[in-house]
Amino acid sequence: MKIADFIAAFRSGSELANAATWKNRTLAVNAIVALLSALLAIAAAIGYRLDVTREELEALAAGLAALVAIGNSIMHIVTSARVGLPSPK
Repeated sequence: MKIADFIAAFRSGSELANAATWKNRTLAVNAIVALLSALLAIAAAIGYRLDVTREELEALAAGLAALVAIGNSIMHIVTSARVGLPSPK
């Protein structure tokens, strides 16, 4: 039954309970990711070197960006009654 409830959250016309709370949490995660990215850029600019190669850092950034994009898409769908999968016929 949990799987059916999970899929139902993606249907158009339904949304999670406390959608505003979920949206606020999504915005908070986005802000944290942006802040961490900025802090890493500032640290590199003032000469602090991490013990990772540039390629590893770029791969990590790309992976994190992909996870944030996927998370944002999912949260947008499940917290809005106006978007989502069509209802089964």
